[in-house]
Amino acid sequence: MTIRSMMIVGMLAIALLCDAQKSEPIPPDTMGTPGPIFGFVRDTACLLRNKNASVAKDAESRKCIIQCVGAGSPLAILTKSGELYMPLSAQLPDRDERRRLLPYAGKYVRATGRLFERGGTHAISIEKIEVVSSW
Repeated sequence: MTIRSMMIVGMLAIALLCDAQKSEPIPPDTMGTPGPIFGFVRDTACLLRNKNASVAKDAESRKCIIQCVGAGSPLAILTKSGELYMPLSAQLPDRDERRRLLPYAGKYVRATGRLFERGGTHAISIEKIEVVSSW
């Protein structure tokens, strides 16, 4: 195979990969319900393993959040009522939203977007997020 042929094959492969990553319009019946949530952004590991875990009220809790977030633990928004909202992207195929929540880890936020619920699991496709003083 010549260098030129290999370049053409490579370019075609890249084009196919790019096409596979294109976002598709989300069908209206899967858009969720618009609304806001107020909560505390933190890692999910402690919340799921420890039923008493909540917001970071002391140095030990803050240390745990920092260690878990630094190790790559998924992030979510914990509401005052104890609901845990996982982030969804506003695109299909869904994209990782962890980077978007990282600056808010350990903080209270108001997130506005599209809300989803299924079988007790909650999610939000965040359109706007801002730090608030507390709930």
